[in-house]
Amino acid sequence: MRNLGYYIIRYWMAISLFCYYRKITVVGKKNIPARTPVLFLSNHQNALMDILIIATNCSRKPWYLTRADVFKSKVLRPFFTFLQMLPVYRMRDGKANLKNNDTTFKLSGELLNQDEAILLFPEANHSLKRRVRPLSKGFTRLIFSALKQNPKLDITLVPIGQNYQDASTFPDSAAIYYGKPIKVQPLIAEDKRLVINTIKHEVSHALQGLTTHIQDEANYEAIHNQLQAQQQDFTKPIEVNATLATDLSNKRTMVYPRGIGSAVRVLFVVWNLPMIWLWRTFLKPKVPEMEFMDTFRFGFCAVGFPLFYAIALGTFSFALDLKTACLGVLGHAVFNLCCVKFLLPTSYRQKR
Repeated sequence: MRNLGYYIIRYWMAISLFCYYRKITVVGKKNIPARTPVLFLSNHQNALMDILIIATNCSRKPWYLTRADVFKSKVLRPFFTFLQMLPVYRMRDGKANLKNNDTTFKLSGELLNQDEAILLFPEANHSLKRRVRPLSKGFTRLIFSALKQNPKLDITLVPIGQNYQDASTFPDSAAIYYGKPIKVQPLIAEDKRLVINTIKHEVSHALQGLTTHIQDEANYEAIHNQLQAQQQDFTKPIEVNATLATDLSNKRTMVYPRGIGSAVRVLFVVWNLPMIWLWRTFLKPKVPEMEFMDTFRFGFCAVGFPLFYAIALGTFSFALDLKTACLGVLGHAVFNLCCVKFLLPTSYRQKR
């Protein structure tokens, strides 16, 4: 029954993501081992969206190591536990709470010894910047916890690159790249510090090839602005990184006419005025930081639109016959889907 509930939620999220994003591209899914303990290690740009996109586009059913503060809500705590989320405490959660990580890492080690899969974000924070930040050694602690229980455990690390065209805007496109598996056993040595540094280097290097990595942090904004001006497709990180390796000043800036895009956006707003008014008035002002904008907006759409259509169907069925009411609601939903997939303008026109 628990599995049934999990997969119902998973398919609901998958359908919602399909309707929310213009396109989601998945590359390298064949790199996911079928029956072996796996540690998925992803860069972290877009708060909860990173987890949802992996969860709905992964052949495994991973456990998720999540920042502990989301478990403060007594109402949502059972829901997060149901979704196989485990809390990770940081210094900002209070120094006294850091000892609670011992329980989480021990449980994670037990899960790996049961050939389970775990997803975590080794950068230990999120940022919309298109670069791989220095990795925390926390994920290596989990590895050693599992190896302490079984020194011969064949753990596989699978790096994941998360890529968004423009995560703060709607509609957006996303892409996840599963990298080549990294075996832990060949990296084990007597010098524990050397092992930790080797694993961190291997994972960081892999992540830098799976997502856009602007290494020059001092000139980040200027370089990023140049990439935007050139209409780079950030869902294709290999191509963008190849561009970064060249002289950007020699690249031609491309400008596209807005065409009917602006008119379609106005029509889209009018077409969905009640929902957009609710979003902009009550929920959007409560978004704590830009990295959470996409998460809050998606959550509002995933929950709000099914309720909106249910209320609309019930209301129209009183004034019209049920068939006409159903056609009206369906027509509204199809128009919205066409706008998201084809008609609404995006921040940067993607290459075809």
